[in-house]
Amino acid sequence: MNRSCRVLFLCTGNTCRSPVAAALFRALCAVRGLGAVEAASAGLAAGAGDAASANMQRVAAELGLSLAEHRAQNLTAALLAQSDLLVCLSASHARALAPCAAPERLRILGGGIADPYGGSLEDYRACAAQIQRALPLLLAELTAPFTCLEPDCSILPTTEAHAPAIAELERRVFHPPMSEARLLEKLRTVPTAHWRTACWHGETVGCIGVDQYDDEAFIDDVAVCPEHQRRGIGNALLAHAETEAILRGAGKIHLEVRESNRAARALYAARGYREVGRRRGFYATPKEDAILMTMEVR
Repeated sequence: MNRSCRVLFLCTGNTCRSPVAAALFRALCAVRGLGAVEAASAGLAAGAGDAASANMQRVAAELGLSLAEHRAQNLTAALLAQSDLLVCLSASHARALAPCAAPERLRILGGGIADPYGGSLEDYRACAAQIQRALPLLLAELTAPFTCLEPDCSILPTTEAHAPAIAELERRVFHPPMSEARLLEKLRTVPTAHWRTACWHGETVGCIGVDQYDDEAFIDDVAVCPEHQRRGIGNALLAHAETEAILRGAGKIHLEVRESNRAARALYAARGYREVGRRRGFYATPKEDAILMTMEVR
């Protein structure tokens, strides 16, 4: 990683989810030798100076961490300005911040982390475990060759000018591919269709399409140029698409994936999707079942 990065984890009271997320993220960065990545936490309605909750302190200790010195702080304009990425622990926090932070700077960790406040010790352990599962992909997004921190990498609203390059990408990745004419039709006439294009040094290297109907979003197209795969583009596209769908009000995000595509299924599971069903013989070339996966937004 070539530059410093400040990540701010946000929850409500800054005594449970966000402090343990920041502590776990710092520990993960230390293991990876990423001293340039900084992590802090704050709350949107914190009691300034409050200690971390007793149950979360106990869970942190079980994980080899200490929250004994943590004191809650409220989100301020200065903290907003100093942070490269605002990582919200629930959808409500991201929606509250939307008027004052660009979507590119917002993330909802794992589709939202269940609030353990008032729950049992097991609830706090489950919360920390969910955070642990989601953090590696957040770190991967920041440190991949294709990263939102670099000016030469961008994920933009798809325009008609992108259509020829995306149609070519479709031909290389999908069987059958979506035609340029069909993509242009979607862009021009389908208000529920939301497309984003990944560009790297001016080249179109990936795309994602989302259809959204009220509180349900459907990811129906994720494509990355074969020569640019395994560089973090797919993960970044998903992060942007999920954030924007949630900001538009999505409570569930659905997708389908070939049964044999274990790498994609693992990526989706790590991002917070769970397998909910299958469509037999859905894919034609070659014939194969589709696994249905859903993210429940919290």
